[in-house]
Amino acid sequence: MKRMLILACILSNAAALAQPGNGLKQRTIVLKRFLEKNHYQPLAWNDTSSAMLYNRWLEVLDDEKFFLLQKDVSALDAYKYRLDDELQGKDWNFVPLSSGLLKARLQRTDSVIKVVLDKPIDFSKAETFTWPFRSYAASEAEFSTRWRQYLKWRVMDIIAGSALGKNKAAIAANSAEFAKLELTARDKVRKQELTYIANLQKNPKEFTDELDEAYLNCIAWCYDPHTTYMNMKEKTEFQAQVSASEFSTGIDIEENEKGDKLIGYLEPGGSAWRTGQLHSGDLVMKIKINDVEKDISDLEEGELEDMLSSNSQENIELTVKTAAGEIKKVALVKEQISDDESIVKSYVIRSAKNYGYINLPGFYSREEDATKLKYDGCANDISKEIVKLKKDSIAGLILDLRYNGGGSMWEAMQLAGIFIDIGPVASMKDREGKIHFLKDPNRGTIYDGPLMILVNGGSASASEFVSAVLQDYNRALIVGSTTYGKGTAQIVLPLDTGIISETRNYTDFVKVTQEKFYRINGSTTQWKGVIPDINLPDLFIDDTYRESSNASALRPDNSKTGIYQALKPLPVAALKTKSEHRTGSDSFFIHINRFADRLKQKMSGRIIPLQWTAFSSYYLSNLDLLGQMNEDKKADISMLVTNNNFDRVKFREATDQKKEINESYIRHIQIDRTVLEAARIMTDWQSLQ
Repeated sequence: MKRMLILACILSNAAALAQPGNGLKQRTIVLKRFLEKNHYQPLAWNDTSSAMLYNRWLEVLDDEKFFLLQKDVSALDAYKYRLDDELQGKDWNFVPLSSGLLKARLQRTDSVIKVVLDKPIDFSKAETFTWPFRSYAASEAEFSTRWRQYLKWRVMDIIAGSALGKNKAAIAANSAEFAKLELTARDKVRKQELTYIANLQKNPKEFTDELDEAYLNCIAWCYDPHTTYMNMKEKTEFQAQVSASEFSTGIDIEENEKGDKLIGYLEPGGSAWRTGQLHSGDLVMKIKINDVEKDISDLEEGELEDMLSSNSQENIELTVKTAAGEIKKVALVKEQISDDESIVKSYVIRSAKNYGYINLPGFYSREEDATKLKYDGCANDISKEIVKLKKDSIAGLILDLRYNGGGSMWEAMQLAGIFIDIGPVASMKDREGKIHFLKDPNRGTIYDGPLMILVNGGSASASEFVSAVLQDYNRALIVGSTTYGKGTAQIVLPLDTGIISETRNYTDFVKVTQEKFYRINGSTTQWKGVIPDINLPDLFIDDTYRESSNASALRPDNSKTGIYQALKPLPVAALKTKSEHRTGSDSFFIHINRFADRLKQKMSGRIIPLQWTAFSSYYLSNLDLLGQMNEDKKADISMLVTNNNFDRVKFREATDQKKEINESYIRHIQIDRTVLEAARIMTDWQSLQ
């Protein structure tokens, strides 16, 4: 009888999800039950969690406080502490009300944009614009003023990019040249902003469907930032991100609501992946193919991806803008990776002694099924490169995990095991509190010489796992800035509250956090990250970019200490003193600290001048700081970077195109001042030995 009741429950849930036109209310109830059953730390739904869901939903609806008025939010405030009741099956009014308010405001915004941008903008008036907004517009008049000022800022910023970016010679706001630039910029902003509003509204069904999925994701987020609802397309894309592919154009392009083209996913082994210069979220501004450059805004939908993924072998140069505002040009090539070619590449830094250098942007596996634990992923590729580097008689190895957002934890375990002989590498704790230790899957080491790991705030999950293991064993010197702080493990499951069937065709999935992983010393990287032994200035040093900035992030705790034999302590204090003395007087790191402070101020709020002369000075001050950082990179530096000897021989027979791309990778490493400082720390380390 009991088994029949369970089966009935399963069929009931499945039928509810499969019904055409099934309401969001039912899906949220099923999701809540699913998370109660499967999440590492099920959430108690009460007034506190209701407020957290409410705040998250407002962020999703109108994070920049562009659309909703204060009176709209006041109407929604009545539900702030009642959303837990809605999830229990009571009245369902909050999402319909909020989506209706948003839709009305989007229509109003469309009208304001057209009015503001249908005539030339006056840039002679002395006024300022505070960004980001700290509150919602108090009235319709303030709403219109905000949009007028924002659009004026956008147009002026584009004009400045054209008029000031090259020769920095200011032009008069009443000149014919300025009028021409203003018209071009205004047309561009009008197109982008109206496209943005149109994409948000879509047709009624798409508008409702997207908001429904966004609300499901808000509920999942309340459990922790890495638990997410997924439709079938999102699930497929997620699983592809931890697999290596033999064919690689290098980049997948995403488009935001405004029509901007952003780098979404970098494919392991692709040209963009190996440069180390491009990252997810970078804004693509221009593309140059065979010396013909085009502005991205001039390309039709899908045209950019066609340029990047066609089978032709043109040379490509992308102009991108990073999250920090840096504009850079990156040379790429469309290529095919052969079966016997390693995705990871190693180089030799020829300084006082030879040091090996390997950059790993992500932990990938070549197995489509992550449950089939094989030995043919990034750890194996790095092992091969280390064998090559040994023939160059390296005196130390630098493994660069900056901006490495993680990936396959199995590969992370194997990579840590390359450098330690035997013992535990971490522990995992499940929702019942059961702890099990993960052990080095392979006894013995491939490399036992001086080892340094480079990290920063973009190093997360699997890269933190490896860094923590090697730090606890005193096996590696960790250099850089504090890592992101993700110490949890997720699994993708069908959205089913009963027994999951392998034969059922599911369309809804959840990436759910089921375990926490802990360092072998019993502490955790969750929330806290890995604190480097030697700190180096970093653009994203502010906590805003880390796990701890998320209200729903799981808090750190401790686990059992593993039984392991650490090596003798590394000479951290002496090396840190020498490094701090150098970086304290190094112009590049001084400028990095200045720019990091400016980014921090930017996040907290800034006053932007909207009069052309004042804005020109404001714009050029930012441009000057970026220019100083780039000039520092071009400074004469005392290290030479080459391929390892094995690859040097191979590249003699390579095509001119492959030689050119290889040289661009080497140039990038050559001017990386963090890598230079890493080499200098290695030299200090050698002298102490």
